[in-house]
Amino acid sequence: MTQISLTNARVIDGSGAEPFTATIDIADDRIVAVRRDGQPGNGMGGSGTEVIDCAGRTVMPGLTEAHCHISFDNIVSMEAVVATQPEDHSLISLKNAQMLMERGFTSLYSAAAAKPRLDVAVRNAIDSGMFPGPRIRAASQEISPSGNLGDIDNNYLQLPRSLAFAITADGVDEFTKAARLAARDGVDNIKINVSGDRDWGHMHADDTTTVIAEEEVAAVVAVAGPRKLMVSAHCTSSEGVKICVRQGVQVVYHAVHADEEARDMLEAAKDRVFVAPALGLPLTMLREAADYGIKWPAERYANLEKELATTQACMRDLHRRGVRVLPGGDYGAFVTNPIGTNARDLEHFVDFLGFSPMEVLIAATKHGGAMMQRGDELGQIREGFLADLLVVDGDPLADIRLLQDADRIEAVMIGGRLVKDRLAEARRGVERRVAAE
Repeated sequence: MTQISLTNARVIDGSGAEPFTATIDIADDRIVAVRRDGQPGNGMGGSGTEVIDCAGRTVMPGLTEAHCHISFDNIVSMEAVVATQPEDHSLISLKNAQMLMERGFTSLYSAAAAKPRLDVAVRNAIDSGMFPGPRIRAASQEISPSGNLGDIDNNYLQLPRSLAFAITADGVDEFTKAARLAARDGVDNIKINVSGDRDWGHMHADDTTTVIAEEEVAAVVAVAGPRKLMVSAHCTSSEGVKICVRQGVQVVYHAVHADEEARDMLEAAKDRVFVAPALGLPLTMLREAADYGIKWPAERYANLEKELATTQACMRDLHRRGVRVLPGGDYGAFVTNPIGTNARDLEHFVDFLGFSPMEVLIAATKHGGAMMQRGDELGQIREGFLADLLVVDGDPLADIRLLQDADRIEAVMIGGRLVKDRLAEARRGVERRVAAE
């Protein structure tokens, strides 16, 4: 049995409780005790226990990235994504997963893979112990109706259609088959594109348009349910949100144009539905494109301003209603929003959506554990929970931006194993063992 005690820790436990000083005792992959100052010991700390003095540093649950694309490597064009060979793409995906782990994201909920089985291969390699990495709920490619988001005419590349950015499907039978093939591949999440997107001009359907029939959504959910898979939806249109809630889709991305009825439905389903607005992408496209030498047409800037204003009003309202709104911002999906900067979404939630720092940490930890379908053992510092923890230099409740600095995240633990450790000098395990002998 591996035993570790984190002493002198300033604990943010993920529940919303005020921080407290404690010792956290870990055996193998679980937290076995959280002993506040003054509480008696439990026998740990003797020979065989590694003691790490946190010296007042913050210890908190690991973060969950709720809209993750490990195979999207700062995209310039969708054609470039398609052209990346699968072998190379697998290594890129693993590299990105490990980078996010180093930056404090111990759980990744994938919002789509760029090719079949990219997420699955990385998840399996990590779970088998071949490589260190975060927990991953692996996703399918996006399943989209013809002419919609992700449908790329890639014939000139001479690549199989299955390697396109999205799998196209039309009608109940095709959506059923696409979902079954994704399940066969071993995914945890099936992604569907329910709404249009104004950035894909060839499809003639903007983000207020619902481009998928309700029975097509129902067909995917019917495949996912018995297999214990989750369904996630790119869904910006109001009617699309209503379809998703009615048919049992668990994760609604964006929800930009959700009207009062759609918000009422999300509120009524708040114990089974998660919403992730993906703020990072539109915010950086609007504010930081010039830093990358990009200048949009005036209409594009106006559309982004409108989208963000609508998103802000909707998400503030959903948060007020108690709907679980989670950070995760399409990082890597465009060059202005690079993967690895994912913790910026926490700042966006505070500055743009009015979350307190504590509220956004709850969203990224406790609610993240629930989104990973492990809310009874993941996302909080509690006895019996998995030991997925961060040791942070500083107080993220005072400055949420601390979590954007990888150097301030001094240790990352996943399942009781230190996968990042910059606190070696604080260890006293050897000295304690020598003293005990």
